[in-house]
Amino acid sequence: MRLLLINSTFEAQDTISIPIAYVEAFVMMLGAFTIGYVGATLYERYKHKSTKSQNDSDIDLLKKEIQDLKEESELQHRKLNHRKDRMDQEYEQINFQKRAFSEDVLSKGTSVTPMPRIDFERIGYASSEAKDDLQKITGIGPYTETKLNDLGIFTFEQISNFIEEDITTVTKLIKFFPDRIKNDHWVSKAQQLNFETSQQSRPSSSDDLKKKMTKIN
Repeated sequence: MRLLLINSTFEAQDTISIPIAYVEAFVMMLGAFTIGYVGATLYERYKHKSTKSQNDSDIDLLKKEIQDLKEESELQHRKLNHRKDRMDQEYEQINFQKRAFSEDVLSKGTSVTPMPRIDFERIGYASSEAKDDLQKITGIGPYTETKLNDLGIFTFEQISNFIEEDITTVTKLIKFFPDRIKNDHWVSKAQQLNFETSQQSRPSSSDDLKKKMTKIN
């Protein structure tokens, strides 16, 4: 009887311990699954966020490159339009000079009229070595600059000294449009450019001080 009681006790313990082991295994598996799922979810979110951030950075970079290309294209377009306007002016000027020359020949026949002279004593003398970029003045293109250089006019200072008589003389010599020099404000623009050029070439105060110290030594 006692033996049966002991056997019954062991069987009861075995019957109870087996389900607890299953529960513990299930809980451990569930915990591992939960940890893995949460970890995978967080990793995917991090990966997605990192990818999105990189994509946003690439998009911003592309937008900047597109904007730079657009600005460069607009700049080139403006330069081409400016160059075309200058060429149109030169072409128009050449045609005008041809017509003026033809009319002058037809009206005067073979008679020769003395050409007016420029008063270099008043406007100043200059050489090609000291020439300025006269094309910075509105209305002066490559052709007109060459004509002015042929006359002995190379600098802003010379043009800034023009008076009414000089303007009339230069207009006739280069066969320019009447009143074109006045309308394009050559004299005032030349005065401004001459002032800027003189300021740029003027030595700084520190350079003056160095020169003075050198002389003293």
